[in-house]
Amino acid sequence: MDGDLLGKIVKFNSQASGRDKLFRLVQYCSKFTWWYLYKAQVAENSIDKLQKLSAALSTCRKFLRFGKSVDFLHSALRSLHISDDVLRWTITLSKINQAVFLVFDHIVLAGRIGLAQVDKDKWNRLSAQFWLVTLILGIVRDLYDITSIISHELRIRSAKLSQRKHFDGEEVDNNNRRRRADSIPTQRQVVWRSLADNQPVVLDLLKNLCDLVLPLEALGHVDASPGVQGLFGAVSSMIGVMTTWQPLLRLVPS
Repeated sequence: MDGDLLGKIVKFNSQASGRDKLFRLVQYCSKFTWWYLYKAQVAENSIDKLQKLSAALSTCRKFLRFGKSVDFLHSALRSLHISDDVLRWTITLSKINQAVFLVFDHIVLAGRIGLAQVDKDKWNRLSAQFWLVTLILGIVRDLYDITSIISHELRIRSAKLSQRKHFDGEEVDNNNRRRRADSIPTQRQVVWRSLADNQPVVLDLLKNLCDLVLPLEALGHVDASPGVQGLFGAVSSMIGVMTTWQPLLRLVPS
């Protein structure tokens, strides 16, 4: 095995966030698989095993996240120093909501393992509400980033167009004029190039949109089958694994 690949695997496995995202991927893949087997009415003996695996991974992930609410509060304090107003408040409020969401998640965990008698439905709903707000703030931040990037690139294009019109007033041969016209991309090309060159924000937006289905379903706002939840959860989990494996794909600041 290549040494660099082995080093990346060791580094990924040493991170609690890496294991959490990997477990999450397996959890939602298991959920989608048992739903598919149930609908297809095949391998019925495997359905119960996959359901138990999904539930066990969910509990395991709650243990991995124990105490992480403190990390999010610390991140919220650091994000207060971001100069951009929109980024500062969306990131800060998102971190605070994540911290509260995890506190409620810890209460659910205490009830699940029998440490305390809690109304799990009540705390699950509260947890889902704060998770939903976190995702909405993340989507607002992503759309703001994308809009800012595209606007900046369109301004550059407009400046090039103005420069070309200036030179078109001078005596130049047709070949040079044609080359200048071809070098300026269309607005659609600018948009697609902006998205292609800024993969972290595009991936983060896709991840948040996929995750949005989960709290909406938990709160009863949408009717999503376990298969839909498993599919969308698996896609967002895969993006989480990718960004942990390759830090260059991670959105900054976050």
